Amino acid sequence: MDKFCLICKLLCGLCLVSSMVCGQSLLRADSLLRENNYALAAVYYEKALFEQSTQPIVSVEAYRVLQNNLLHKKIQCQKSLRVFEEAWETAQRFDLNELNDTLTFKYRYETTLCGYLSGHYEEAYGQLQQTRYYVQDTTLTEGLKIIEIMLLNELGHWEESKAAFRKYAAQNQLFLDVDNLYREVKKKPKSADKAQLLSFIFPGLGQVYAGYPAKGIVSMGLQAFALSFGVYHVWHRYYFIGFFTGAGLFQSFYFGGARRAGIMAEETNRKRKARHNQKMRSLLVDTENKKRK
Repeated sequence: MDKFCLICKLLCGLCLVSSMVCGQSLLRADSLLRENNYALAAVYYEKALFEQSTQPIVSVEAYRVLQNNLLHKKIQCQKSLRVFEEAWETAQRFDLNELNDTLTFKYRYETTLCGYLSGHYEEAYGQLQQTRYYVQDTTLTEGLKIIEIMLLNELGHWEESKAAFRKYAAQNQLFLDVDNLYREVKKKPKSADKAQLLSFIFPGLGQVYAGYPAKGIVSMGLQAFALSFGVYHVWHRYYFIGFFTGAGLFQSFYFGGARRAGIMAEETNRKRKARHNQKMRSLLVDTENKKRK
């Protein structure tokens, strides 16, 4: 009996020491966070997480709450450092089992936001849909509208995005021509294959189609120069220079120009999308800032 009591006391002592060590790491991390030393604070939050994992689990719920809280604070550090990919990876470690609506929304929204910031748009949109499913409190899920619009824009789901923004604009009394806002991105995208084909048919035409007329003229000029260079030297019986140098240059400019035209067409599509998304982000941020004033 005495041995049993001694073992129990020893175990309790070990748990107390371990808990104190974890608490010290957490206090140190919080102090560093207040000092804006985000890189070192993130390290100490991870240290606290490790120390917590080595302790005997007395309460699963308390363990889950502390773990999620530490992960959430670490993510704040990573977002401040703008290492969004790392923040996304940290968010995957949240334990989302048996949480109330407030905590479920908090951690799932954080995961969605990290996915958006790190460019994991498909996964982030899936997480957003799960948030709506698991959180029954609609006053909380109302906060998903802005990030939903931005995710739909990044995914190119223009009709869904327009419908969501139309609702948002009506709720916030934004008197905007929503159809006009989405007019540019709803234009038929440039085809890379068509741009290449046009360049093969007539040098420089593919670049003009892609939206780069000046570069199309340059491409046409380079090819004309290479062809003229080859013809001139062949005419003067410098066959080696004419065929190998002139023809080689022309071939490089001809096929290279066609490939470049395809890349330019895709670049035009990306720029068009980026301009629209930036305009929408600015509009949403300005609206939310005005609501807070």
